[in-house]
This record gives sequence, structure tokens and C-alpha cells, in this order.
Amino acid sequence: MSLSIHLFRKLGLLSLPVTISMIFLAPKAQAEYPCSFAGPGEIVVGSTQGGYGVASVLLCDTDPYAQPEYEESGDYGSSSYYDPDLAALEFQTANAMLQMQQQLELLQDPDYLRYLSGSWKLFPTATSEEITPGDYCVASFFKASMNPAANDAPVMITVSGPGGDYDGSLLTFASEAIPRPETVETITVTLTQNDEPPATVRAFNYSMPNLPFGVIAFAVPTIDAALAGMEDVQSFDVAIAGQSVAQTTWHSGIRVRDELRNCLNGQPYAVTDIDIVPDRLQTP
Repeated sequence: MSLSIHLFRKLGLLSLPVTISMIFLAPKAQAEYPCSFAGPGEIVVGSTQGGYGVASVLLCDTDPYAQPEYEESGDYGSSSYYDPDLAALEFQTANAMLQMQQQLELLQDPDYLRYLSGSWKLFPTATSEEITPGDYCVASFFKASMNPAANDAPVMITVSGPGGDYDGSLLTFASEAIPRPETVETITVTLTQNDEPPATVRAFNYSMPNLPFGVIAFAVPTIDAALAGMEDVQSFDVAIAGQSVAQTTWHSGIRVRDELRNCLNGQPYAVTDIDIVPDRLQTP
């Protein structure tokens, strides 16, 4: 799985300042550029910020007070000290180090870790005289995609119980790769869970208003059947015509199953948010 920082920011899950921005130009343009040391005609003007095991990188500029140097032959050509290939290599090395530092900083952010590892959100029955306690219990799991071919689109999987006139349960997948029809359609979909044989069934396909996600919903006869099939760590792969459109693996399935049973019995959840971010990184 690749770490899609761009997509994470696009979804509004993270708002980080740009740690360091660099523009590489040759010394003749009199702009800061990464360097290993100050050579003839150069001065060190600063350095990038180091941290998380990544060393800082010096930034050089041309020395405005340096005297031009000439070849021994007496020709007044340009200085022979500037090597564009070496400068380009230095820039590439410094840029790679900066990207590594940025990634390390992201991995210290609990919200980004929740996005990578996945987290659960449990929704209780709404308070209303028209809604029976135990109806419309919902648990949703959101996680970064595990399928690079899906353009790193995140996947949301939802387990929902009965409510109103519907006595069954729904297992729902949402991702950018799923088609977004204008109206609800019934399509043929193949669902693979863990190492079990793939099951090809009919499922509902529709769009989510104001969101770039398509939805595939599998009908389960009863909520008891849905809960009985929940495992603590469980992988899913949804495919249409042989093409994967939603691939994810949830964690904490047993804990979520027990919380859903509380909701179905008209009892409040003990917790409404479940993740596996280390305690030392949790927001106070």
C-alpha cells in the first residue's frame, strides 16, 4: 500500500503546513540551493530543519562579494568549480531526505495513522418517538486503500441493522472506484472474504450525495447472520467484472460486534470510536 499524502489532504483529514519548500536554481540565479559545503564563490546561508533521525541539509547561495576566478591560461571564462551534474545530485539527495522527514512527521500524527490503519465509528439509534430502540444501529470502518490499482482511494465499509420496515441487515462498501449511477441499480458483484471462495451475487449500486464515492450494498437476511460472520481481523475484496473496486481489511471486529449487540438491545455503546493508534500518540 502506498501512502497517499495528497489524497489524505484532499479529503480534509489533515491540514499540515508545508514544512520546507525549496526551489533549485544554479548559483548564477542567486537563489538558495542545497549543498554539501560552500565552495569557491559560495556562502552558506542556512540549513533545512532536521529531525526524526534525518540530518539537516545546508543551503548555499552565491557570494556577492566573491572575486571572479580565471583559468591559468588567462582566459576570462566562467568558473570551473560549478558542476551542474553534482549540483543536481545534491538537490535530489536533499529532496529525498526532506520527503522522508515529512513522512516521518506524518507518521507521528494520530489522524493520519487512523487513516492508514483504519478506525471505527459507531452510530447509536436516533432519539425519536417514531424510532424503536435498537433500530438503525450502524458501525462504519474507514481506511486508506490497500489496492494501489484503485488510485489509493480510501474504502469505507458499513454494517447496519434493521430499521423501519426493513428487517434485514446491510453490508455496504463505498469508494471512489465504485461506479456512481444516477439512480439505484442492481448489479452483479463478486465478494471475497478472507481466504473463502469468492461469492458472485446481485447487489445494490448507488451514489453518495455530495461525495465522490460510489456505493455497493449487500443485503443480509438478518442482523444476527451479519454479526455471526464478523471476525476480529477480516479482509474484503469487491470486484465488478473482474476489476477490484473496494479492497480493505478491518480490525477490532469482535469488539464492534459486541457493541452493535448492545445497540440492538436498546443499550448505549461503551465506546463510539475504535482505532489501534498507540496510546502515546493519542490526542490528550
